[in-house]
Amino acid sequence: MLENFKDKIQSLIEYLPPIPGVMNDLIKLLNAGNCDVREISDLIEKDPSLSVNILRIANSAFYGLPYKVSSLQQAVNLIGLKELASLCMFCSIGPALKPPAGMKTIDLKMFWRHSIATGIIAKIFCREFSIGVREDLYLAGLIHDIGKIIIDRSDHDVYSEVVRLTYDNNVSIGEAENKIIGESHSSIGSWLLEKWKLPRMFIETAAYHHSVRDASEEHRELVAVVSLADQIARLRGFGFGGDMRGTIINETEAFAIVRDGNPHVKDIDLAGFVMDLDRADSEISELEKIING
Repeated sequence: MLENFKDKIQSLIEYLPPIPGVMNDLIKLLNAGNCDVREISDLIEKDPSLSVNILRIANSAFYGLPYKVSSLQQAVNLIGLKELASLCMFCSIGPALKPPAGMKTIDLKMFWRHSIATGIIAKIFCREFSIGVREDLYLAGLIHDIGKIIIDRSDHDVYSEVVRLTYDNNVSIGEAENKIIGESHSSIGSWLLEKWKLPRMFIETAAYHHSVRDASEEHRELVAVVSLADQIARLRGFGFGGDMRGTIINETEAFAIVRDGNPHVKDIDLAGFVMDLDRADSEISELEKIING
């Protein structure tokens, strides 16, 4: 275990550039819980590139709307306030964490592919099996692994050793992180999101997606759905999710929690759902273009 690595991580989080002003204002609106269509539209219009990206997402395969969305207000009306606010934060997070030119990093395209896939699979799972988790689910999926980027930014060589250990010893990424650096990406991700003052559901998703029962009762089901989606995305090879071990999805803690709150889930064809996820490819590709663009 590396000494003082936790201090190094916390120093990096402290000195990362602040989140963009628009994102900060959106977080305040989400936390206040009383935002309206005009307020959100006016805020987004302050950032032209954000406005363009939101309209691109609204018109993408991710939503599959029957006609072209031409204005932010129309996008808000069709997608929903909280959903749109979450998408705005999605468009801001990638640039906020972009490394300096020339810096060695993990494969960020693979990282974001896995994160995007997790959010999309979580939404598809809830829609297909009538699970009433909130609109913020996609963003929770997108940022569940954000701590990995922070560890890598702190010391790329150390995180490369973590990844090697997962392959060589067939252990989870969390086990490898704790063995080498004494902290996991889950706890480190939650520190960053707490600094950014994101709503509690996002902080808990980052912190507990590998230990779902530790989440608060209020947010446990949302964390469980993201945890399930994370494991499914990993099994389907959508980006790099941490390790290559097999998982029986319907025997996981996350599935048990979702099933307890939604008894009909015990009868679903989960294997068929997992095998049929090629249909998510176009949605993942659309959002990858935006976050990597």
